[in-house]
Amino acid sequence: MTERGLASWSDGQTARERVRAIATTLTQPRSVDWVRDEAQVSSWQTAKDELEMLAEFGQVQIVDGDDGSPRYAPNYQQRYFTELTELINDHTREELREEIATLQAQIDDWKTAFDVESRDELEATLTDDALSSDEIRERNRILRRWEHTEDNKRLLRHALELYDDARELYPGQGDSANASNPLSQ
Repeated sequence: MTERGLASWSDGQTARERVRAIATTLTQPRSVDWVRDEAQVSSWQTAKDELEMLAEFGQVQIVDGDDGSPRYAPNYQQRYFTELTELINDHTREELREEIATLQAQIDDWKTAFDVESRDELEATLTDDALSSDEIRERNRILRRWEHTEDNKRLLRHALELYDDARELYPGQGDSANASNPLSQ
């Protein structure tokens, strides 16, 4: 990427804001140097201080790297709860239920298309000698989508389970009369 392209995402942001922007979108553990480079921050200490503050507030977590040095990793627990909160605050119960039905319909379609009863059963077909490499790749693609769909169903189920309690804790929100954000991605 060119310097001009990199600068465009960071225009008007302080060094600390750039570190936060990078750190809160991590998908795997990274070193201070990696975050500093990605955030275009010249001071190692500034990047380290900001990462430690983010860890203190639970935005990221500190893990040991292979070389024993600290790495900063996503806080998946906080991300999960943030997603739950957004689902509950932005959607009605009916919208959540409807999305679960949509996801289940997709799973049912895969079961029918591959004549299986579960994702594990589909995975077991990968060693079938009658399948071409393209068919195996397609099944692998479907397996990844199936797993993602099951994860989304689990998240929606948790949102429904916590819906009433969470609504009581969020004054000013009715039953999302203004909720019209689509759930599907």
